[in-house]
Amino acid sequence: MIKINLLPVREERRKLGARQEKILYLLVLVLVFIGVFYWHTSTTKKIKNLRLEITKADQEINRLSKVVKEVEKFKKDKKVLEDKIRVIQHLKANRQAQVHYLDEINKALPVQVWLEFYQERRGSVIIRGKALSTDGIADFMRNLENSSFFGEVELEVTTQKDSSVGDRKIRINDFSLRLKTIESGDVV
Repeated sequence: MIKINLLPVREERRKLGARQEKILYLLVLVLVFIGVFYWHTSTTKKIKNLRLEITKADQEINRLSKVVKEVEKFKKDKKVLEDKIRVIQHLKANRQAQVHYLDEINKALPVQVWLEFYQERRGSVIIRGKALSTDGIADFMRNLENSSFFGEVELEVTTQKDSSVGDRKIRINDFSLRLKTIESGDVV
């Protein structure tokens, strides 16, 4: 009987299968290495690009912060200029009122009364002066109350002092008045 020994074929197949498995494992290992290398390279490239974008964004933020500071400065300057324009417009609107106020004070001033100080602020006028008699101060106040430009005339302070004029001594009354102005829109 003839015996065929099939063992070497099986062994050959097994060796071939083992070799194919080694090649497959080596191929998988190479593919994994290539995959890891590609992933590492792309991740490094992404990190580098993100760092570059962060640097550019920081530079843009610095540039824009300077622009924002300039804009804030321009806004402050604009507000200051608008306030100045508003004051100028107010002064232009009230320019005629000032002339009327001073003219009216001059008309109301009695003969023996003279003024030393005049200040107008926010619808209120402060007047300081001197008079030879308290009747002169009273007449001045009455004349101002009868004026169409002033109201609420109040005597704040009055004091008497002796003063020498040549060889004569006379009493002089110092006074301070506060009065309200009528709105400039009412002044014609």
